[in-house]
Amino acid sequence: GTTRAKAGADGFARVDRDYVAQAAELARAGGCKHFVLQSSRGANQHSPFLYLRVKGEVENLVQAVGFDRCTILRPAVLLCKRQESHPVEWMAQQFLGVVAWVFPTAYSVPVETVARAMVASVLQPGKGKVEVLENGAIHELGKA
Repeated sequence: GTTRAKAGADGFARVDRDYVAQAAELARAGGCKHFVLQSSRGANQHSPFLYLRVKGEVENLVQAVGFDRCTILRPAVLLCKRQESHPVEWMAQQFLGVVAWVFPTAYSVPVETVARAMVASVLQPGKGKVEVLENGAIHELGKA
């Protein structure tokens, strides 16, 4: 992924939508039967917000590829250490890290939990052709 600040709106869409959709097509052509996509809470192709609109668009494009099974994870704010400094994001992560002690699945999720949920989604039987996991479900599956 990239950021709009780094790549501009077109660059962001190219990296987070077009490249991901192309990777899904290549995976399917190579015999992949189950694709796991990390999207975002609030993803919606009709959103007025670029980030959420692009995430919604890529969800639809990946589903259209025709995998036997597709798992879409929609995490809330990802809690992680970053090499790049984004002051507002840093402050939000600090605040949400504290909130997570009281409401652990409401507004954030550690990236390690998302990674475990992605692996678990591949190893466990699916609940349909397309399964969308929101933040609470990611926390649950990430415990497995």
